[in-house]
Amino acid sequence: MSEQRRINAEIRERRYEDGFRVMQGRREYVTYPDNSSFRIWFSDVPWRYENHDHSAIEICLTLDGVVDYMVQDSIYHVRKGEVLILPPDVPHSLTMGEGSSRYLFLFEPETLYGMRDVKSMLQQFNRTFYLHDGSDAHIRIRETLLKAQAVYDRGEVMWNTACYGYIMRAYAVLGQHYLLNPRVRPRDPVNTVDSEVITAAMGYINSHFREELSLDDVAEFSGFSRYYFSRSFKKQTGYSFKDYLCQKRLQVAMDLLIRSNTPMREIAIESGFGSVATFNRVFREKKGCTPTQYRAIYGTY
Repeated sequence: MSEQRRINAEIRERRYEDGFRVMQGRREYVTYPDNSSFRIWFSDVPWRYENHDHSAIEICLTLDGVVDYMVQDSIYHVRKGEVLILPPDVPHSLTMGEGSSRYLFLFEPETLYGMRDVKSMLQQFNRTFYLHDGSDAHIRIRETLLKAQAVYDRGEVMWNTACYGYIMRAYAVLGQHYLLNPRVRPRDPVNTVDSEVITAAMGYINSHFREELSLDDVAEFSGFSRYYFSRSFKKQTGYSFKDYLCQKRLQVAMDLLIRSNTPMREIAIESGFGSVATFNRVFREKKGCTPTQYRAIYGTY
């Protein structure tokens, strides 16, 4: 066994010391059962989790009572049967009092976000969803989550894949009902031409993120002025050009860190950061740890 693999193995052994929570400041590194990236926690113990964030998607399904969430500046009182879905890297705290119970679903987003239709709507999915309307879609998502929980509890062969299958179903309903149904989620008027151009620009970024890509380059590709493109891109995606490009590069880098033993220098180039120094600096700023630490915690190599 190489020295790096030995160190990674030791880190994985130590990561279970704190009740399956590994904290560095307010950053939580979610730990998972072996050969998985999916965990469900049940609790009926009154407790408060102080403000923290993590790379996992978090879904709360309240079984009894109420779970109170503070998500950035918004408060959600998630009552029995209601569902709260949090995107990755969003600061939040939660409190649960006497007589309450809940399931917390935690899973890494790469598998879900790798689906092409989800990826094309990522800016819309990358927000908090509070499902409490009692609609057919709300009920279907809740029942789908409970099916995933039953599979998780049984621990059968391929349970991780089966759980992700149910998550995919839940997100399909989420997108169809809460994102694409105008009666449920009113939309602001959208300039059709702008929408088509911005979609093409996103495709251009996704194809050229390894290059030294600038706002001017993509604005020129779109045929818009720098100012108009920047404003339209932000309005339709929820991201600035710089943030979208950085997020794309980070997603590629994280996938390589988790699923390969590719050297850091090659990952920096392959993900578009150019140099190891830039890669390390941006990764630490955005993810709260170094690429080496991230691989040690989540990597399969």
